[in-house]
Amino acid sequence: MRVELAIFLALALAVGDGLFVILDQRRECFVVEEPLDTQLTVRYELPHLETLERAGSGSVPGSAPVAVKLTLVDRHTESIVFSRVVGDRKGEAALSTVSEAAHDLCIRPVRNTPGRPFRFGLEVERGNGDRYYAQMAAENHMDRLQVEVVKLNDELAEILNEADYMKEKEVRFHRKAERVNLAAIWWPILQIAILVLTAAFQVQSLKSYFQTRSLY
Repeated sequence: MRVELAIFLALALAVGDGLFVILDQRRECFVVEEPLDTQLTVRYELPHLETLERAGSGSVPGSAPVAVKLTLVDRHTESIVFSRVVGDRKGEAALSTVSEAAHDLCIRPVRNTPGRPFRFGLEVERGNGDRYYAQMAAENHMDRLQVEVVKLNDELAEILNEADYMKEKEVRFHRKAERVNLAAIWWPILQIAILVLTAAFQVQSLKSYFQTRSLY
C-alpha cells in the first residue's frame, strides 16, 4: 500500500483529534456527523515545518515545503462546504455543517516530495474557537466575565441542538425498526400463502390428469 495512514482518534467533548502520517498525494477522510448548522473549529499542526525552521534556511536537502488541503463535503448534496490550503505550522479554521447528513472532512497534501512522509495533526471541536471569542471581545469591548457568559450560552445551545438531533435519529431508527419488524411478520405469511397455492395447484393438476386418464 503506497499510502500509510496512522490515526489515533480520541473522542471526548471534542468531536475528535488525530495524528496522521501522510505519503504522496492521496486524499484521506473521516466522518463528521453533527446536527445542522453546528459550528466546528478545526485546529491543525504541521510539525514537519518546525524541522524546516530549525534547519535555518527554511528547507531541508531533499525535501520541499509542505501544504495540506482541508475540505468538508456534505454527503447529502455531495457539495464542498469548506475548502482551504494550509501551509503554516499551526492554525485553526472555523466551519459549520449545512445539513443533518454526515460530512466528510478530508485532507490531501498539495505540496510534498513524492515518497517522503510527513506528520499532520488535526483536532476538530464542536463550537467556536478561542480566536472567535477574542475577536468578539475586542469588537464589543467585553470583559472576561461577559465572554464566559456568551460561551456558556453557546454551549447550552449546542447541547440542546445535539439533544434534538439525537431524538430525531432515535425516531428515524424506531421507524426503521418498525418497518423491519413488519416485514419480518408478513414475509413468512407470504411464503406460507405461496406454498399453499402451489400445493393446491399441484393437487388440481394431478386430479385433472387422473380424470383424463380415467384413473380416478
